[in-house]
Amino acid sequence: MIALRYRISALPTAAVERLRRAPFDDFGNPLEAAVESGPCRHCLRYAQPGERLVLLAYSPFERTNPYAETGPIFVHADGCARYEDAGLPPDFAARPLALRGYDAAQTIARAEVVVDGTAAERIAALLDDPQIAFVHVRSLTHGCYMFRADRD
Repeated sequence: MIALRYRISALPTAAVERLRRAPFDDFGNPLEAAVESGPCRHCLRYAQPGERLVLLAYSPFERTNPYAETGPIFVHADGCARYEDAGLPPDFAARPLALRGYDAAQTIARAEVVVDGTAAERIAALLDDPQIAFVHVRSLTHGCYMFRADRD
């Protein structure tokens, strides 16, 4: 088994609080209350019945390039505690996921699909590659950004 030598980063609280209060996301879309259940990118857990989510467009990239995707994400409308644990969030451990390893220029260096519950180990293996600067974990079915993994 590969030792897990990375940290998971949920969306920063300050960014989520700013987006919750704004009438529009950073791309000019009006914030929408989401009726469907989905994973909050701040607490990194799937919403439970009765919890309200907000749908907005988000880009997890710091620079502009052809790989800097913008896509839909959910955050809890009424607030939640940011995910701060070291390992893979429990709600994602057994789910099929797409892993994208990016280099320092924020271009895709390697991509993998995980359907067998080994995402934690596969993230560690990607980050063992010196060419990979960070990994984005994404929904396998919709391609949406979930969270980021960086070396410790």
